[in-house]
Amino acid sequence: MKHRLTILIILTASFWALPSFAQESSEGLAAKEATNTKDKSGTNPINFQTELRFYNEYSWLNTAGDGNQNLATFEYRAPIDQAKKFQLRTRMRYNTIKADFNDDGSNDINDSGLGDIDFRILSVPYLKGANSFAYALEVFLNTASDETLGSGATAISPQVFYGRFFKGNPLPIYSGGGIFAPGIQWKVSIEEDDGREDINQIILDFYFVSVTQSRKSWFFIDPQIIIDNENDTEYAVIDFQFGWMLSRSSSVWITPAIGVGKDRPVDYGVEFGFKFIGF
Repeated sequence: MKHRLTILIILTASFWALPSFAQESSEGLAAKEATNTKDKSGTNPINFQTELRFYNEYSWLNTAGDGNQNLATFEYRAPIDQAKKFQLRTRMRYNTIKADFNDDGSNDINDSGLGDIDFRILSVPYLKGANSFAYALEVFLNTASDETLGSGATAISPQVFYGRFFKGNPLPIYSGGGIFAPGIQWKVSIEEDDGREDINQIILDFYFVSVTQSRKSWFFIDPQIIIDNENDTEYAVIDFQFGWMLSRSSSVWITPAIGVGKDRPVDYGVEFGFKFIGF
């Protein structure tokens, strides 16, 4: 426990110290897209605008018997300084889960209630040409109303992302440009409830989004590879999102997902969402 608290202190101090370095920017594509307030799609992770998102994800779980989970999420994003160098994101969830672990026809879990709440602070210290780098610190709070609805631990996650912006695209429909933004994060628990496992995961993210010329619709694919060092397991989850603008500042999306690997917690999933940006 002590070494994890030390890690938290070091990471937090480093996070707040980084902005003291001058931000390198230019009139390149990355800087232009980062400050493009006309873009209300919400697909650019370094374009800091005020956002409200509501989405619901239904998943078929990888259990011996029937298992499913429904996550209803409220998400808020906003810049937290006048220069818009930092963005806050927070998410609150209502979790409903049913699972038959033994394939005996009865649910071993059948619970619903508040899930864990998390918040993240993101900043972009580097913008040059078509390239960008971002870093973030995310905190996961142990707030679930029942032990089956959350991780049972408070965790932190330092994160680093690279973004490459491009114009055009070989896809026939989504030819208006896009972003390739791979990232890596380390999620580690700093306090656990009695009887709950430690969290120690490396998560690799390969976000790729492409928009139409009008920027009124988009497609992204987001493969995530999770390396669980605590349980010595690896698996992946791949999201495929299709989104459409409803008005100048609102949009909807649908995101099918698939789990990969024998240790995957989820077989399949689908998410429906709505977001409102720039108010």
